[in-house]
Amino acid sequence: MSDTPKEIRLEQIADVIAEKFKGKDEITCYVGSNAASPTASLEFLTEAIKRRLPKLPFLKMVHILMQGPIPYTEEGLQDRVMTYSIFSGGEVRKAANEGRAFYVPCTLANIDSLIGKFREYEPDIALFKVRQHDLTGEFSLGLSVEAMHTAIDHADLVIAELDPSMPFTQGQSIVDATSIDYLIVDERVKPIYEIPSPDFANLSPAERRIGELITKHFISDGATIQVGIGKIPDAVIATICDAKFKDLGIQTELYGDGLMKLQKAGIVTNRRKNINKGYSTTSLIMGSKELYDYVHMRAGVQMRPCGYTNASKTIRQNAPFISVNTAIGVDFYGNVWADFIDARHYYSGVGGQPDFIRALNDPIYGVPIIAIKSVTRHGDSKIVRTHPPGVSLTASAYDGVVIVNEFGIADLRGLTAGEKALAIASIAHPKYRDDFMKEIVDDPYFTKPKGYQVGKPHRSVTYYNGDVKLEEE
Repeated sequence: MSDTPKEIRLEQIADVIAEKFKGKDEITCYVGSNAASPTASLEFLTEAIKRRLPKLPFLKMVHILMQGPIPYTEEGLQDRVMTYSIFSGGEVRKAANEGRAFYVPCTLANIDSLIGKFREYEPDIALFKVRQHDLTGEFSLGLSVEAMHTAIDHADLVIAELDPSMPFTQGQSIVDATSIDYLIVDERVKPIYEIPSPDFANLSPAERRIGELITKHFISDGATIQVGIGKIPDAVIATICDAKFKDLGIQTELYGDGLMKLQKAGIVTNRRKNINKGYSTTSLIMGSKELYDYVHMRAGVQMRPCGYTNASKTIRQNAPFISVNTAIGVDFYGNVWADFIDARHYYSGVGGQPDFIRALNDPIYGVPIIAIKSVTRHGDSKIVRTHPPGVSLTASAYDGVVIVNEFGIADLRGLTAGEKALAIASIAHPKYRDDFMKEIVDDPYFTKPKGYQVGKPHRSVTYYNGDVKLEEE
């Protein structure tokens, strides 16, 4: 590495890699992710792979969620390049389900254990985007820090796309110039990916109910929150705004428009956090242009590696901590899954959900909430008797989680197996609830609590009692 990176054009990427790894049969490349996916570099590299010029080693491409096209997943290239995805979107999901990509189950807190020194996916190459500071000349990873520092520290070849469209973020996003071997300076570099801001004013009745339940029963002034991105987390944001809480803190893996909305409104101040006081911490940022303008050079939003934001120690130090995530389903035993629909249908990845659930396994630290609608868009119950065999679980029966849907809250913490089944079935959609309850009551396997009566609410269940009406009501 030199004091300053050597500038190259996009078409030179393959030549640089071929020269550096001449004589090697196989190399690993860790790729920057999410809104900062280096699409142009990947497209030029894929074209070289297709042409077989220059001669490149077999490439193992390792990353979490990518935005935009991922051209090397194209059918017919798997003898030259293969995807190893820790979290996936549509294009990689399709490839994985068709045997053209690998899914690597791993929580975000543990990516370093995959790509560190002498680990399975220790990178030969780190490929990512940066923004350069106009005054200081420093480089920032911008929107995607995740595990990039570990990748950069262990890679033999570090290539960065210079992208002026990306915000310069504060915190541990800074990469010194001596860490970068080659800087791609090219007008064909594609800009960061923008995601439209959620419509917080037009949530469905079910989503608003879920938001109300979580806000009323779990959020309090001074709490630190982690909220995922999606319709249900958006509902939580909207109801927090309506309730006018004070001095909330943010420590999350992914900072989006909703969390920005809370911070702009002065509801999030971070002044009552125990660590990282005064600023929100995140590993990734993804959302609208308004969001990107907001985080640019903002000291109140700071980047940290996901090995820090998702670490149990960090989460617990910011108690009381409320974590809100969603899932594909939950069974009678309290098992939760989010990365597979069934054993033959891969969907996304476990992300950081298990990190926050395990960190909050003692109620003294806070509450791990799984918020889901009661049924799928096809009307099938998301509460089922047993989880699909063969899928990985983001929460197991022994993890104390709180399940919230539009009908109520099932607090599973400290319950017996039989009590968990009763609590979960109690908040199932009405068209499934009676059958579920009868099955559990009639089955001696599910040991019922002393004095339990059919139709009596379980002690750990809180039903929705508000003004928002559902169509089926």
